Amino acid sequence: MNPSLHWDELESTLIQSCRVFDLYRSRRRNGTREGEFYLLRAQDWVNVVPVLRDREGGERFLMVKQFRNGIERVTVEFPAGLIEAGEQPADAAARELLEETGCRAESMVPIGTIVPNPAFMNNTCYSFCARGLEKVEELALDELEVLEVLEVPVEELRERIGQAPYENGMTALALFWYLRQPAITT
Repeated sequence: MNPSLHWDELESTLIQSCRVFDLYRSRRRNGTREGEFYLLRAQDWVNVVPVLRDREGGERFLMVKQFRNGIERVTVEFPAGLIEAGEQPADAAARELLEETGCRAESMVPIGTIVPNPAFMNNTCYSFCARGLEKVEELALDELEVLEVLEVPVEELRERIGQAPYENGMTALALFWYLRQPAITT
């Protein structure tokens, strides 16, 4: 690595601990320059692309519709959530799929990994494709989660991604990971 690009941390102070992230003020040095940066330290996330196949061979996604407080409107997105301490990403993906849709998957295949915004965040998002879905229980939502499960044709999402209500960045990324995968049969 080019040493002139690296910033050494001199001091890190927790400003606020929130439910889904911690906000830190970090003092850093690059050569003779020093600066203050604000960083979000968050748990890693998972994102699940649940695929349903119909009798004719067409595919639909099992998605969730929910209000997002950051943008103050309803979005449609793939089931997703935080990875709990000590939990493996694939286990978190299976848990989130079950909690948010009531379904288990016959297969849960990793399709992509990315750091959502390394400018000020430290976490990673792991995306999985879930196939062979079977409804096994009712939804088991977190205390502040309110959502509706729906089926969305693959072509609808491809055509409308980036437009309301399909505007979640992690959903767009998971769709990209899904579309670049070779065909997988259920």
